[in-house]
Amino acid sequence: MSTMMGEKEQFLVVGGGISGIQASLELAEHGHTVYLVEKGPSIGGKMAQLDKTFPTLDCSICILAPKMVEVSRHPSIRLISYAEIKQVRPINNGDSFEVVIVSKPRYINRDACNGCRLCVEKCPVKVPCEFNAQLGYRKAIYIPFPQAVPATATIDKEHCLFFTRGVCQICKKICPANAVEFEQKPTELTIKVKAIIVATGFELLDPSILPQYGYGRFADVLVSLQYERLLSASGPTGGEILKPSDKTKPKKIVFIQCVGSRNENVKPYCSQICCMYATKQAIITKEHDPEIEVFILYNDLKALGKNHEEFIRRAMEEFQIKYVKGLPGEVLKDVATGKLTVRYADLLAGDVKTLQVDMVVLCPAVVPSTGSELLAKTLGIQTDEYGFFKSLDPKNPSDSSIRGIYLCGMCQAPKDISSSVIQASAAVARATVRTIPAKAPEVKVRVKERLTELESRIGVFVCDCGINIKGVVNVPEVVEYAKTLPNVIHAEERLFACSKDSQVLIKDVIERYKLNRVVVAACTPRTHEPLFRSTCEEIGLNPYLFEMANIREHDSWVHSGRPLEATKKAKDLVRMAVARARLLSPLYKIETKVTPATLIIGGGLSGLTATKAIADKGFHVYLIEREEDIGGRLKYEHTIPLQGITTEDVLLPLINDVRSHKNVTLLTSTELKQVKGSVGNFEVTVTRMGKEETFSVGVIIVATGSEELKPKGIYGFGEYDNVYSLSEYRRMLHTNEAKVGKNIVIILCAGSREKQGRTYCSNVCCAEAIDCALELKKRSPKSHVYILYRDIRLPFDEEKYYSKVREEGVTFIRYEPDMPPKVKPKENGNLSISVFDTIAKLEVEISVDEVVLATPMVPREDCSKVSSTLKVPLNLNGFFLEAHPKLRPVDFETDGIYLCGTAHSPQGLSECICQALASASRALTILMKEKIWSEAVTAEVDPNRCIGCGNCEVVCEYGAVKLRGLVSEVNPLLCKGCGVCVVECPAKAIEIHHFTDNQISAMITEALRTPTVSTEPNILSFFCNWCAYAGADMAGVSRFSYPPTIKIIRVMCTGRIDPIHVLQAFLLGADGVLIGGCHRGDCHYISGNLKAEKRIEALKKLLQAAGIGAERLRFEWISAGEGQKLARVVEEFTAQISKLGPNPLGNSALKGRDGI
Repeated sequence: MSTMMGEKEQFLVVGGGISGIQASLELAEHGHTVYLVEKGPSIGGKMAQLDKTFPTLDCSICILAPKMVEVSRHPSIRLISYAEIKQVRPINNGDSFEVVIVSKPRYINRDACNGCRLCVEKCPVKVPCEFNAQLGYRKAIYIPFPQAVPATATIDKEHCLFFTRGVCQICKKICPANAVEFEQKPTELTIKVKAIIVATGFELLDPSILPQYGYGRFADVLVSLQYERLLSASGPTGGEILKPSDKTKPKKIVFIQCVGSRNENVKPYCSQICCMYATKQAIITKEHDPEIEVFILYNDLKALGKNHEEFIRRAMEEFQIKYVKGLPGEVLKDVATGKLTVRYADLLAGDVKTLQVDMVVLCPAVVPSTGSELLAKTLGIQTDEYGFFKSLDPKNPSDSSIRGIYLCGMCQAPKDISSSVIQASAAVARATVRTIPAKAPEVKVRVKERLTELESRIGVFVCDCGINIKGVVNVPEVVEYAKTLPNVIHAEERLFACSKDSQVLIKDVIERYKLNRVVVAACTPRTHEPLFRSTCEEIGLNPYLFEMANIREHDSWVHSGRPLEATKKAKDLVRMAVARARLLSPLYKIETKVTPATLIIGGGLSGLTATKAIADKGFHVYLIEREEDIGGRLKYEHTIPLQGITTEDVLLPLINDVRSHKNVTLLTSTELKQVKGSVGNFEVTVTRMGKEETFSVGVIIVATGSEELKPKGIYGFGEYDNVYSLSEYRRMLHTNEAKVGKNIVIILCAGSREKQGRTYCSNVCCAEAIDCALELKKRSPKSHVYILYRDIRLPFDEEKYYSKVREEGVTFIRYEPDMPPKVKPKENGNLSISVFDTIAKLEVEISVDEVVLATPMVPREDCSKVSSTLKVPLNLNGFFLEAHPKLRPVDFETDGIYLCGTAHSPQGLSECICQALASASRALTILMKEKIWSEAVTAEVDPNRCIGCGNCEVVCEYGAVKLRGLVSEVNPLLCKGCGVCVVECPAKAIEIHHFTDNQISAMITEALRTPTVSTEPNILSFFCNWCAYAGADMAGVSRFSYPPTIKIIRVMCTGRIDPIHVLQAFLLGADGVLIGGCHRGDCHYISGNLKAEKRIEALKKLLQAAGIGAERLRFEWISAGEGQKLARVVEEFTAQISKLGPNPLGNSALKGRDGI
């Protein structure tokens, strides 16, 4: 169907942190004009100040900077930084707003300033640095941080000598661009917008109001954001952990949780993120210096997000972080030693103890950002009792109290980056609900052909990534080495190659040195290649003439303990990249139309929400549900825990809207059978009542939901009639089937948070248990209700019920996983529960009438089938694996396929709705476009060499190759670039663009040109882009170390790996070859991995017969989430090859290398 496209609407986003950035980019991709207003000199928010993010330990600025740069470049986004909202007035009966924006004077001409920072160097005035959380200094004229966007200087009028004393003006005298303008005045801009998204972020509570912690009195007591800056390479100590008092290295550090939060006298709520960021900082501390002893004083450990529980366990087991369940009393200083003494109540030991440390890091309550109250008045929206902007409807968590104004991120409630990004996308879906779809802007490809016709002139940029790379790799040495490589005209070091100023510099260098090839040695191309390609394209260089060397995830992060070997490997990887770059050719994307329809898999709450959001925008939705009716698990529930609403309030309107919607085709009792094609054009086959139906869509959303674990054998479930699951018991309460006895015990974490198996927290169980306990006390006030728990984990707005349920007389008993409760039958039909109370330090035995088990959500049984059909990965727990946990939390790595709801991970009502709206918004960024550009990496047949055998047509899973007469032809719109046909062709008449035999061969040659540094074997690997290479990235992100013996060559599919490539490696002296691909059934090209497996098995026989040995060639299935397995495989294979000894071809393999 065709969808009418309207004119561009204008939208306002207030706040330039990660939430505001995400919302702005998404609105722009929907085809709208965006005004992004940020009160500070640069966008980036708190995320820009972070060193790393949890739980992946990604460099925060590395993943944020590309988005910041994208904001500044996007033609539909007008960035207004250093500005504030002065006035907002509803117009057109509340359908839009008139907004007055005041830009504060920077006293710098933004258009003239080139960010050279000469003025900063010469300014004589030093001021405590806000970006470094008051640690260290900035100048009175400053650029907030190296990656700032805009990279424009700002003069601090309060401290500038010209404004305070009428003297100096050094900056004006030396500015080469004449950009200093002391006479600037505030300026006003009035705009009309359709809707407003508020994303103003948060601050941390000033702990000096709590004098017992010593903050402001003792220099070595820091708040968490200050410590984060100490850890950062761009921080005041260059990433070195030093005590502020005397600049010496600390030996003991303690993190104190809940400083001012969960405190009835200060902030009664939980700030949600503190346990996780303290764990992150503790791990990074140990990475910096394993000798530092780290303690974390906590009340309850909150690990509510995906992979968060595992992250904490890793901190305990791998890094020996000492978690102490204790309440701090005060922090004192020993004047004689300079050390700090923390007095605390050890809740498990039942005693008051002291801990002498060198540094104390406080984790204060999250509070609304400065100016929130004034902004709320200006906008006319409500705030809650704590000052956060109030969302009135749990069914629409992004809605404010005023129609047309929406909320996202920390300004609405404390939450982590993932949830903030998700809510930003959800806010876009809500903000655009009343708009006619606008035609999204088209991206034009601009290339200067003259640059590609010359001899290769290569520029190499080696990134420090702060200390992520430079802390291990000798970057200057790598730069000097790069200068010696053939065709390298220029090489240089960059602190952060992804920053905006680096993009400007790269373009300048390309122009200055007439470069026609660019190599960036930095992080993984899976996240940053698009940014650098875009930079090349802007200066007129074809984006496919760019190459990356992954010296972070595949080198510095996995070889941090071996800097010499890591530096050697970095040189090897750069040499390989340069060799490949030398042979790159310009390529051009192909235009294809978008099918304006969506497939949504799963008719639960999330699927229904996403369906309505997309259908309301005028696009057709095929909603398939395997059950006979829609509604999912929620239709069997009756109330939403602690929300005061029924499931009917939520589900019935959605179900009715979807059933009656003209743009929805509802297919129940239907399962997914097959999906062909790619983003913009998927061909979907489903089975319904034994019959197949086929239709086309442009995008797909996975919303398959989850199931409740039936915990047979756990605590007597299935053995005793009075042992129930929590969901089952809550339903029985509603229907009055439950017999409420004198004693009821609810056991949390029944089948979750295990050491092996279901290692995750199910997130909603604590809220459901407390809701159930409150209902029990309401019905039977004299009943004794016990909750056996490990930690209580509640969302921000539900923490108050923890206090309420205690006031109602519910008894909480804490147990340790090593000493779980024991359930035994009694003669009267009741049960006896015995448990060791870790707080009271005694064994408790309770005679109970009913035992209720809070069991986790588990992935649905058909998840693996859906995963296999769509070629999208699952994590180790069986939930679907998103492209990136922070910045692409509802995207799959495969373009055009999205994810939401409990198929992603266990989550509650608001989270499911936000994810559903977010996935819908992400899908709409494709649907809004009438056409998109398909990938240029496709196969091409040389008709002069083709012998017409037809092998290529047989092996192509996409029908992209057809034999026309005696010559094969490739349809580039159908070709996915896997390369299987290239290997299959006996005449070598087919080539795959960007992964040609010559390019791969050059990388093999350079990988094996020099021997290894140590006596360890030399191993070459070929990894598929989608799974094994991503798994190697995951190993790097997780810091799973392995020997530096392996150098990885990336191919799109293992089916592209020609046996000739493997033989070349052995002829050139490789001691072993490791090939990594997708698991069986998970190949992103359907069966390329299976074809590779057959070829490898045949090749092993040849290697054995040739005397090289079959054991020197290994094929492994490695998914994107199996970083730990990847590291283990490399360890095992290295050990295996070491035992076998050097390549038996010996020195003869080294002869004539360049001629192969």
